Amino acid sequence: MPFLAVAEQFTRDDLITYILKETDLSKEYVSQHVNAAKFDADLIRKMNTPYEARPYKEYRPLFINDRLKKKSDAFLKKHADIFKQAQAKYGVAPEMITAILGIETRFGENWGRDRVLDALVTLATGYERRAKFFRKELQAFLVLCKEEGLNPADIEGSYAGAFGVTQLMPTSFLEYAVDGNHDGKRDVWHTPEDIIFSVAYYFSRYHWDNNKMVAHVFSSLPTHKLITCALKDETRKYRKLSEFEAVGLTKPEGWFSDEEVALISRETAKGKAYFLVNRNFHAVTRWNRSWNYSLAATELAYMLGNEKCDIGG
Repeated sequence: MPFLAVAEQFTRDDLITYILKETDLSKEYVSQHVNAAKFDADLIRKMNTPYEARPYKEYRPLFINDRLKKKSDAFLKKHADIFKQAQAKYGVAPEMITAILGIETRFGENWGRDRVLDALVTLATGYERRAKFFRKELQAFLVLCKEEGLNPADIEGSYAGAFGVTQLMPTSFLEYAVDGNHDGKRDVWHTPEDIIFSVAYYFSRYHWDNNKMVAHVFSSLPTHKLITCALKDETRKYRKLSEFEAVGLTKPEGWFSDEEVALISRETAKGKAYFLVNRNFHAVTRWNRSWNYSLAATELAYMLGNEKCDIGG
C-alpha cells in the first residue's frame, strides 16, 4: 500500500534548521515562509494517484489528439525564430520542445492552481516516502525566489511543486533555467525565449543528438530469450542494436547498429505495441521518468513533423 500521510511527520522547526544549514538564507526569511505555508493532505493523495500511472491506452488520448496538435502547430509557427536560435545553440529538435510544453501546461494555459510553497512544505513534512527529495526542492525554491526577486507565497504550480510553462521543479530551475533574452531574469512563466531555451538546454545536458532517431514502434518482435530479457529490463539496461539484429530484429531505417537501445512494451487501443528506444528517448525520460509521458511526448513530436520520433499510429 502506498504511504498516505494525514499529518506532518517532520516538524517545521526541523525543516527550517535543515534549510538554514544548506543555504545562506536568513532565518527570518526561511521561518516566515515555512511557517506561513498551509499543510494540505490532499496533495499527498494526488501524489499517490498521478496521471502517468494510468494504463497507456488511457493516458495517450489525453495528449495525442487534434486539439493539442493544433495548439502545438500554432506555437511552433509563432515562435519559429526563437526555435531556430535555440536549435542552433543547443541542437534540440523544436518539435520535441514543443511537445514537452504542450503536454506540461498547454503552453501556459494550465500550470497548476496549488501554491508551490504549500505543496513543498506539505510534501517535505508529510510525504514520508519522498520527503527528503521535497526538502531539497523546498530549499531550492526559497533560494530561487530570493535570487529572482519572487515572493514564494505568490507562485502557483502543480501539486508536486513544479511551476511555470515549463513545469520545472525548483532544483531543475536552478540547474537548467536559461535567461534566453538576456534581461537578467529566468522567466519561465511569460518569456518565450527563456521558456524554449530552458527546455532546449535541459535536453542538451542529457546528450540529445538531433542526428539520431528517438523511437520506433513494432507490432511484434522475434521470439528469443534476449528479447524477453530486454523487455523485462526495459530502459534500466541499454544494449547495442546489433545484438538485437543478431537474433532477428530488423533494423529500422535511420538507426545505427552500434547505438545503444532498449525495448519497452505498452498496451494500446490496438493491442500490445513494442517500442525500440535509444539515448534520445532516455533524454526525454530525464525530463519525466514516466515511460507513458515520454512515449506521448515522442508521438506528439512525430505528429508535429519530426520523423525521427517515428511511433505514430
